[in-house]
Amino acid sequence: MAVQTDCKSVTKEIKALQLHHKPSAVGMVKEPLGMDDITLNIAITGETGSGKSTFVNAFRGVIDDDEGAAPTGVTECTMEVKEYFHPNYPNVKFWDLPGVGTPNFPADTYLERVGFEKFDFFIIITAVRFKENDVKLAQEIQRMKKKFYFVRSKIDDDIDAEKRKSDFSEEEALTKIRDDCVQGVRGLGIESPQVFLVSSFELHLYDFSLLQETLERELPELKRDALLFATPSVNLEIISKKKEAFKTLSTSTDDQFGFALVKEEINEALLKNDTAAAAAKITELMMKEKNIRLNIAITGESGSGKSTFVNALRGLCDDDEGAAPTGVTETTSEVTPYPHPNYPNVMLWDLPGIGTTKFPADKYLELVGFDKFDFFIIISADRFRENDVKLAQEIQKMKKKFYFVRSKIDNNIRAERRKRDFSAERTLTEIRDDCVKGLQRQGVESPQVFLVSSFELHLYDFSLLHQTLDRDLPAHKRDALLRAMPNFNPEIIRKKKQALKSRIKYYALGSASGAAVPVPGLSILVDAALLVGAVTEYVHAFGLDIPSLKRLSARTGVSYADLRAVIISPLAAAEIRIQLFLKVIVQLGSVAALIVAEEVSRFIPFIGIPAAAGLSFTTTYRILKLILDKLAEDALRVFERALV
Repeated sequence: MAVQTDCKSVTKEIKALQLHHKPSAVGMVKEPLGMDDITLNIAITGETGSGKSTFVNAFRGVIDDDEGAAPTGVTECTMEVKEYFHPNYPNVKFWDLPGVGTPNFPADTYLERVGFEKFDFFIIITAVRFKENDVKLAQEIQRMKKKFYFVRSKIDDDIDAEKRKSDFSEEEALTKIRDDCVQGVRGLGIESPQVFLVSSFELHLYDFSLLQETLERELPELKRDALLFATPSVNLEIISKKKEAFKTLSTSTDDQFGFALVKEEINEALLKNDTAAAAAKITELMMKEKNIRLNIAITGESGSGKSTFVNALRGLCDDDEGAAPTGVTETTSEVTPYPHPNYPNVMLWDLPGIGTTKFPADKYLELVGFDKFDFFIIISADRFRENDVKLAQEIQKMKKKFYFVRSKIDNNIRAERRKRDFSAERTLTEIRDDCVKGLQRQGVESPQVFLVSSFELHLYDFSLLHQTLDRDLPAHKRDALLRAMPNFNPEIIRKKKQALKSRIKYYALGSASGAAVPVPGLSILVDAALLVGAVTEYVHAFGLDIPSLKRLSARTGVSYADLRAVIISPLAAAEIRIQLFLKVIVQLGSVAALIVAEEVSRFIPFIGIPAAAGLSFTTTYRILKLILDKLAEDALRVFERALV
């Protein structure tokens, strides 16, 4: 009898966990892509405690405790106008505004203080009833010919409270809340108000879909797709609309929108409870991501440091095996591709200098095979010449991107240090200004020049160069660039961690489909085989594999043993096999308990397999997040040790 009671208890807990995590599993797979040149500014306002910040996070597809999430809590968290970019569509911005009528933001000057003009529309939120200040704000917005929408939040809390009543009816409860809000707003002077009932934790319920449809209908046509792509995929209707929009826009960017279509097909399968189809699409997506090609062209005159720059980007020393040859004489006489040692889909092309006998300026782009490159980096060790400018103008004419890099900055700083009045900041400003003015004289408007030392990427403008490339690249190629980047500062490590974290959900969903075979211990083995691949990816991305650490040792002069000494995770600087992986997760106490619960649940009649599937998502997600956190910490320690 005791055993039966225990089983029932475990069953109940597991089912609750499954029901709790399943919507988040669906909701987390939403990475829409959009049109980079269209901006959409959404203002969210309301009183303290109304749930503004949680709504901002939900619309962006992030959890309240995620990095970059709008802060939430039981006290006032929004003290100033704060913008939050959509994580996958940065041209859509959500503005978390302080409540109207506070001392810093009085009602009569509120719109002026928050910067009214920049917003496309306002969402006014309350968790109870709309107050006089909310209505005054709406009337002012209306007077200035912009749109506003009333949202009644925290509906899930209201429904949970009403469920305790013996005569509970969800439909009646929702009608009562809606009517109360509408009558209150009408009583304060708003004619025919519409109020949307929303739960930020359950966007697929209540009126969020109706809110999205209303916004879409009332936005200018150009901005509708921007809103659509940024909207979480909470139902099949939104997924269907996204697929149609992707197909319409995919005429010139098939790869990018191909990714988006696969992601929406994953959402669709999950919403239909078709885990097998979702798993197949996840595999397809991961293969697509792994095979994204990025072709970077590096060009410049002889002696400009092109080849050394190519090697630095690949994390190699000039005398490493497979490095681009360097020297005091011309070493690049042919177009030569150099794959990244860990990511062979990222190819750096060392191009001969423009204007040589074999590569005359007027035929240069044709001879080097212009079409295959994603962007060009034009390098000079002193001043940019006429041929550099001609090349830039031709690239621009063909609608591709180019970037001017002034190399060997370490040499300039070393030379200037001999002067008594030396100032590094002044020297860098003089070099930058000289390059910019030279380019302007030759007809380049508003040029940006990045000052770089290939031997010290953590100094000067290399970080700014990466940020610019990241911003300019199509969304589906940004991660390929990010993964291939050396760890030149703590920020790049943080970005890598964030990008890798965003893909944990796919591994977790793949794991959940593997839990549906009722054979003792099999789901653990399926998960382990799947997750070894994920962890191997993390180790390579952070440069914690043995070859990467040895290359870092050679580049920095810090011994491999010293770098290895600061690493804590047993999965770094090791050959990752299933046995090692299982040994590591056994040491994660709370995760080990979840695994045991999963294996038990698989033999509970009727709900065993679906419960195990839901739990496997949770278990896998938690394992990968913990391991990712530890490896990111190791990467930071290695970076700091290498600098020392």
